[in-house]
Amino acid sequence: MATKAELETELEQLRERNATLEARVEQDPAPKEKPERTKSSDEIRKLLEEHGIDLSQAQSLGEDVVEEFGRLQKDYPITALLIAFSLGYVVGRAGLGGAS
Repeated sequence: MATKAELETELEQLRERNATLEARVEQDPAPKEKPERTKSSDEIRKLLEEHGIDLSQAQSLGEDVVEEFGRLQKDYPITALLIAFSLGYVVGRAGLGGAS
């Protein structure tokens, strides 16, 4: 557990860093590099096609997976529950499911 003195020291260091960064922005307000813009869906589709990925096949595969999981859920509900839990756990542990 951090002591009050340690926290106050860290706060002062952060304030100094913030002041330094603000001074830099005041001196040179324009960014050196343009921020990367968000790609449109057409650009993404074109990039996928350039790399040999057919979007229609990927979408049909997704539909097949959902349909198969629906069948699995009807025939083996406990197995489907375990799969969903396991997948959620792995995604959560990988940091893809939000703050961890």
